[in-house]
Amino acid sequence: MRSWQLHGALEELIKAIREVEAVVETMRAEHDPLASHIFISRSRYRNVNNTKGGKRRQMNARLSFNTACEVRFRGSL
Repeated sequence: MRSWQLHGALEELIKAIREVEAVVETMRAEHDPLASHIFISRSRYRNVNNTKGGKRRQMNARLSFNTACEVRFRGSL
């Protein structure tokens, strides 16, 4: 490979890396409340001490679903 070809390929790679970095920064700036809620609620669901009948987890799941609906979730159980 000739040096000018390598230089051209490196220039294109640098441009591509800058584009990717710009897209990643844009994604970091945008906050997705539904994704945050899902991440937090899964962690809480796993860590809750449950009762024999499962009422505590059932109540937490229902409250989590209600919160998800408030932040734009349009699915169903």
